[in-house]
This record gives sequence, structure tokens and C-alpha cells, in this order.
Amino acid sequence: MLIIETLARGNNNLSLSIPTQFFDMLPLPIVVVKVEEGTLNHPFVYLNSCFTQIIGWSLEEIPDKEHWWATVYPEPQYQEVVKRNWEISVESTAINNDSFVIMTTNITTKHNGIKRFKVYTEITSALLEGHYVVAFEEISESIY
Repeated sequence: MLIIETLARGNNNLSLSIPTQFFDMLPLPIVVVKVEEGTLNHPFVYLNSCFTQIIGWSLEEIPDKEHWWATVYPEPQYQEVVKRNWEISVESTAINNDSFVIMTTNITTKHNGIKRFKVYTEITSALLEGHYVVAFEEISESIY
């Protein structure tokens, strides 16, 4: 199965196929995020089946980055720490010319409490123009 997304490009429309079968066969939770000009609140366009099983939130619950931050980091102080670490990681990635931002963080799952993940975020997608992929590697069981 493919999800077809139509992107406006000037007067032309470009259809983009999200390879859902590929993402669903991966043993890691995956989010596909659309880059939108003029905002840092990028919409989430696809969550693979492993994401739904392990992290549990749906696209309706986390439709974009703002909802993601509020949902998986509900404690404001921890949310600020993660945001600061994220900014430092992005800067470091740019300096080192890396293709991924990698950081370890605690994420509040929907059904299984807080779990610790190593999070890999593409800087520029090799697969999907105008999008980036985020992968989550669980590195331990629930910390509580």
C-alpha cells in the first residue's frame, strides 16, 4: 500500500508516494514528517505499525510537532531540556555535516508509561522530497 500525497508546486501538482509497506516492515517505530515553509510546526503524515504498537499515539492525537512535544513530553521542565538538547544536536549535526540528528530521550507512550529511546532524525530525506523520517530505537524497558 502507498499513501499518495499531492504537493502544490507553483502551478504544478507533484504526487508523492509514501512507501508504507517498506516502513511497516521495519522493526522500529517510524514517523514521516512533512516540511512546510514558514513554520517549524511540521505536520506528521504517516506513523508505521511499529510506532502504533510501541509508542501508541495516533495521527489524530499527534498531528504535528507541537502536539508531539506536548503529548510525549508533558512535564514542562523536561520538555524544555529536550528542546535545548535538540537544538544543540541540530547545530552539532550541521557543523559536522552529518545526515542525522541523534539523541536519547524519555518518551511518554500512550499505554506503556515512559520509555527510553534513541531518536534518529533525517536532516534531508534520502527517500521523500519535502519530508523527513524519524526513527525510534527503544534502548531499555520502561524507566518507571
